[in-house]
Amino acid sequence: MENKRLGIISGLSAYLLWGMLGVFWELLSVVPAMDTLAYRIVWSLVTISVVLTFQKSWKEVWHVIIELIQNHKLGLIILSAFLISINWFLYIDMVTHEQATEASLSYYIMPLMNVVVAVIFLHEKLSRSKIVALILVIIGVIILTIQTGSLPLNTLLMAASFCFYGLIKKQVPLPATISLTLETLFVAPIALVYLFLSPHVMIQNGPKITILLIMSGILTVIPLLLFAVANKNTDFITLSFIQYLNPTIQLLMAIFVLHEAFNWHKVIVFAFIWTGILVFIIGSLNSYHKLKKNSFIIKNIQ
Repeated sequence: MENKRLGIISGLSAYLLWGMLGVFWELLSVVPAMDTLAYRIVWSLVTISVVLTFQKSWKEVWHVIIELIQNHKLGLIILSAFLISINWFLYIDMVTHEQATEASLSYYIMPLMNVVVAVIFLHEKLSRSKIVALILVIIGVIILTIQTGSLPLNTLLMAASFCFYGLIKKQVPLPATISLTLETLFVAPIALVYLFLSPHVMIQNGPKITILLIMSGILTVIPLLLFAVANKNTDFITLSFIQYLNPTIQLLMAIFVLHEAFNWHKVIVFAFIWTGILVFIIGSLNSYHKLKKNSFIIKNIQ
């Protein structure tokens, strides 16, 4: 019971932090989005290196690298590094260009995009509730496309990048600290070269922005470590509910803190997305209870 409480508190803390990060990136709007991404990668690597040194886990990292090379899976980790970098860049870029509501929309869409990926790549079957949920989300995206006059590519690409990132994580499961270490390690050289060639200098916008850029690494690592604790001590269904805290806080922050316009067109779009999510959650709960009931029956028979 104590472990589950720890898991729930850690999960709530992680998603709360992720939800509020939009305001943090908006504070860095004076820095070009690509530069912010590069600083985030470099300072994340510095932060996670400190954590690994404190845990004395560097030996484990090298063992994992050797194991990945031997199993021909290192390429997947490098791909995951680029996917999460794309996700980070799009989020930073959208938030700093007054598109935080569209960014939150992508995290609402993502769980249902995971369903599509599971069907295509993992050959899972679609239940009726999931089909209805997907149709509702597709209608929402179509309305958003008609309203804006173009397909919301950034929103969809942001959801897709994290979706396929998650798929790789399922194929190559690694501890959170080691996973982030490898991902930042592989893209850090590119980030450093970019920063070397970039006309932007970290200290040029004053000490406040410089401190915030350094803090970007810490604010990337902390929620990830909290999520790792939550993932270890919380059941899947509870964590699935908690995950919607992130885009909900992002949306509220966009409206009430960043003062983004939320007109009736967006209300209709989100209404379809939220209805789809509700159908998805109810369907998932029913499947979970059926599975639990069947397991109980089988256990009693045995």
